[in-house]
Amino acid sequence: MTSRAPRLLVGVDGTEGSVEALRWAAHEAARRSWPLHVITCAELPVAVEAGMIGSGAITGTAMEGIVSEHEAVNQRAVNLARSFGLPIEVTGETVLGAPAYALVGAAHGDDIIVIGATSHPGRLSDVLGSVASVVAHRAHGAVVVVHGSDRRDAAIGRVAVGVDGSPGSDAALLWAADEAVRCMAELVLVHGWTYPYQGPRTGVSEPRDDMRLDAMRTLEASTLKVKEAAPSLRCHSIISEQSPAKAIIDAGKDADLVVVGSRGHGGFASLLLGSVSRTVLQHSVVPVAVIRHPD
Repeated sequence: MTSRAPRLLVGVDGTEGSVEALRWAAHEAARRSWPLHVITCAELPVAVEAGMIGSGAITGTAMEGIVSEHEAVNQRAVNLARSFGLPIEVTGETVLGAPAYALVGAAHGDDIIVIGATSHPGRLSDVLGSVASVVAHRAHGAVVVVHGSDRRDAAIGRVAVGVDGSPGSDAALLWAADEAVRCMAELVLVHGWTYPYQGPRTGVSEPRDDMRLDAMRTLEASTLKVKEAAPSLRCHSIISEQSPAKAIIDAGKDADLVVVGSRGHGGFASLLLGSVSRTVLQHSVVPVAVIRHPD
């Protein structure tokens, strides 16, 4: 079996958000010297997917028109990516089917999928956007969700990563450190913790002090991992007595990229996306990379 070089895959549907996802993906492809592959998905009406062509629901000609329209969107996106003047190979593809599943199906484990935070207007979506949510849940490799319609072609100068000592957190930490080295950026380690003690105290020691010490040890262990992996990397830490998601979101406001593991401590191991990463994805104002731990 021949090996295939990793790629940046980006989903584009013509919306402003997807254009900025394209812009971010193109610059990331240039930073990594990877090819960029632009995917546009032609979602057919429910009547077509149910096999109702010719029954008055939609004609074959109309279906061809839907596909042709999406092919034009894809070609415009490819042309736009090439117009950025970056030293990358840009290819495009239009596929039939649901966008999220097409993107996940097209990606290998070492690829990176980039998607805008919101799906196309008028489609059923949750707070994050149905396409981005499904991709983040089901992708086998890294996923970057680009928020908003602000231009995303600036250099990455600060990367914030949430850490909690779990295997998923460690995978995100190493990915973030590698990205920071590549971009010559500063890496910020963020650890949030909360005090859950509710009932009356029965001991002489203060549980809050013990928990704060445990949190500091967790952060120190993560810092040592960074120093071992990238000794010259500029790095500092933030420890915050608040929920991990809020600590990461707050720290991310001053960052150019936020990195989280798909699953950390807590919750059920069977969940594909943990509550912290899901909350960060929904509320971050900057691009968020979700890194899946290779179980």
